[in-house]
Amino acid sequence: MGLSSTTTDQATEWSFTQRSLHALLYGYTRFYQGGHWESSSIPATGPAILACNHVSVLDPLFLVASNCRMISFLVAREYYDNAWTRHLLEQTYSIPVRRDRRDVGALLQARRLLEDGRVLGIFPEGGINRGQTQKGLAWLVRESAAPVVPAHISGARQGRSDLATWLRRQRPLLRYGVPLHFHRDADAAEVLGATMSAITTLA
Repeated sequence: MGLSSTTTDQATEWSFTQRSLHALLYGYTRFYQGGHWESSSIPATGPAILACNHVSVLDPLFLVASNCRMISFLVAREYYDNAWTRHLLEQTYSIPVRRDRRDVGALLQARRLLEDGRVLGIFPEGGINRGQTQKGLAWLVRESAAPVVPAHISGARQGRSDLATWLRRQRPLLRYGVPLHFHRDADAAEVLGATMSAITTLA
């Protein structure tokens, strides 16, 4: 499922499948995991880059469940090998990324997503490749002029396996910070420094 001019963004525009998945994730994160979150600071409309720390495989689920806008993520390509996660990622129009090299195609897809006024989720601490992810974040900020919304998850951690993490009950807390705005000529160090500082401040 790729991006198109008919790709839905607001919850009122989601398909039945997307609404059902969101309800399922909300129930799992809120009631099974005991998650709590503050009100999201993602703008109601327009492009935005959601930048969050990365503590476990569950992080994207908390971000999706706590928002009423579609969040598309840059995701390691191997997660598409599992039928369940592939279906979930396709429903959120997420973008597969290669770990072994700089994936220019994925960055171009991400830029197009932001140009269409959508929300891109990214984990600048790593998960795919830390250096690649941080450089990609800075490039996308300069290319799109989209605000960066910092977020921080605490109270959760990765288990010995993804399945163990899914099954283990935790009590995570998700906090959102004030959106950061950068000039198009901002250098990578400025973008990354301010973003990581804002995420850390939320801890």
